Amino acid sequence: MDLSTRLSYLFGTEEYVTMRRQLVLLRETFLNHNREQKVHPICSGSLGEGVAFPKSDDDLMFCPTDLRVVTTYREATEAPDVLMVPSEFSPGYCRLLDVRGSYPNHVLHSINEIPFVSSSLWKQQSAREGQYIHGPCHSGVIGSQEYDFAFCIPCYNWPDIANNWVIRDRSYDWPTNEMIQNIVRNGCHVVPIGDPDSPCYEHEWRISFSLAERTLMHSFNHTQFLVYYLLRLTLKRVIEKGIPNVFCSYFMKTTLFYIAEKTSIQFWQLHDLEVCFKTCLSVLYDYVDNVYCPNYFIPEYNMIKRKINHTNRHKILDNLRVLHTKGIVDIIHLSGESMCLSATLSPIIMEWKLDREFMFSYHLHFAYDSIEESLRSLPHDNMQYCSFHLDKFWHLLNCKLTLIHSKLINILWNRGINSYCLMLMDLLLVLSKRNKHNYHLNKSLKPLLRIGYRADVTTGKLTMATYMYMVGKTESALCVIRQLLSEYPPYVIDAYKNEMKAQTYMDVMCGRGFTMNYKMRHAHAPRYRLHKDCLNAFPSPLRILLYVNHVQFDSLTYSYFLECLCHDQHQNQLLLKKSLMCLINHMDDLMVDRDIVDTTMCVGIIKCVHGDNQSACRWLGSAYVMACALPPPFNEDFPLSALTYVACLLKKKFQSAT
Repeated sequence: MDLSTRLSYLFGTEEYVTMRRQLVLLRETFLNHNREQKVHPICSGSLGEGVAFPKSDDDLMFCPTDLRVVTTYREATEAPDVLMVPSEFSPGYCRLLDVRGSYPNHVLHSINEIPFVSSSLWKQQSAREGQYIHGPCHSGVIGSQEYDFAFCIPCYNWPDIANNWVIRDRSYDWPTNEMIQNIVRNGCHVVPIGDPDSPCYEHEWRISFSLAERTLMHSFNHTQFLVYYLLRLTLKRVIEKGIPNVFCSYFMKTTLFYIAEKTSIQFWQLHDLEVCFKTCLSVLYDYVDNVYCPNYFIPEYNMIKRKINHTNRHKILDNLRVLHTKGIVDIIHLSGESMCLSATLSPIIMEWKLDREFMFSYHLHFAYDSIEESLRSLPHDNMQYCSFHLDKFWHLLNCKLTLIHSKLINILWNRGINSYCLMLMDLLLVLSKRNKHNYHLNKSLKPLLRIGYRADVTTGKLTMATYMYMVGKTESALCVIRQLLSEYPPYVIDAYKNEMKAQTYMDVMCGRGFTMNYKMRHAHAPRYRLHKDCLNAFPSPLRILLYVNHVQFDSLTYSYFLECLCHDQHQNQLLLKKSLMCLINHMDDLMVDRDIVDTTMCVGIIKCVHGDNQSACRWLGSAYVMACALPPPFNEDFPLSALTYVACLLKKKFQSAT
């Protein structure tokens, strides 16, 4: 295994880096889905750029939607608008003039009786309990995760001081004209921190290009990503050990931006990784030697003029010289990461470690929460408005051509989209006679069902088959079930019998583009959950069980059960008997007692549907006996469920049975 491959397994393969970046956009979009909210968060910093270390802070910029910075008096049309006045002391900094006198006195500072919004006073009034001020940010800890929240103000115009960045010559077409136009269109932000060398330090604001930097970082290829990670590793684990609080990762990023602009993409190849890294070290060496590191957007701003002095300058130069001589492997060794580069670690183990790191990453956790929150907040009483939001959701999921076949879509399906599909199916069948609502529901539902069908081995196809059965398309439902049962062997579909945790199914990477060997290693089929809240989304024979408790079947049981219902609809006795025997034989392979009870109840339900009440009572009675023998709390719901069905078969009212 070559060096670049081992570094990819250490820092992230190209696929995982792409997914991290996609998660940033997903998380941000869902956090900002409500246009009426007063503050919009922006994911920034290393997590936002997809290059986070395991213990990196969560950096968020909070931008008020009712405030903005303007660059000319003519644009200051609203009361809260403030005018950007460039600092006469420091390029890259500004003061904010309260044009219309709309800001309260406790955030204003007057200079010659002219009111300016003070950065220090702004931070003080934005502080919350448990937070402390760190630079322009409010820092703290939520659980075990540290965070940096910056309460900034957006400027939708590109600042004049950065105009040269837009028009300067670029021999190698990076960034592209399209990227430049997009960056200029999004503008910049001002964050509450002044230049320490300025006499107005307490009241100045820094012009921030965080959104532009994120766009540039997301455009990097994998070689550039690895080089940047190595530069950050050099800083965090080598330079800062001897000379703390001098360098920051922003200097490394700036160095990489300048070199990327002045070199061809052909220069950034994995087989030349060492050359690319040493080139960056050489440029960084020159910056320190000249005590001048120009800001990428505003070259007049020297970012290290206060950081480098006569004492630490020589130490840093010596460090950089040694690092340039030693090369990548020795740098990794010095940083304490050498074991991860050991050739004794197989690619499968390293890939598994990456899987685990990604599945439980901070951004993935928050993307789940954001998606679930946005889905819950959709206005179900207004189907047309709901459809509009879901169309945006669908468009977002298709923003990358590779996303629909990536691991990320499988994860999102199982954590949020599948549940929402069931909710829409429930509404569709309740409102089936209302044509307008029916149209909007179908328009919203079908694209999401197609996501699951293409992305997921089991639950996606089972949800699609359930939908087809419920709308009367039993032939289509049978086609989906047959494909599921024929394309994937039972031990892949029903891996739960090997006592694998249900949580591990969120690791499933079973969509297209993956080898069968990879699927078999990762496919941990879930129980197929039937929720009370989506009662009408499921076949009527199951609804009595849903009145009592949430039903969970292993996926193979539900596949055979649904197949039996379809054959019963067609009155095909031969195929019904064959599917029923498959369901009964499946019980012999089950190892979990709860699954055996579930399957026994399914057989009883099919017998009941078929009209064989005597056999149905016998099977459901067996389920009742087995359920009573289960340990708590499993023995509490099942006896009541089985007993309810027996009572219904004996033509007793449901209310009296319960």
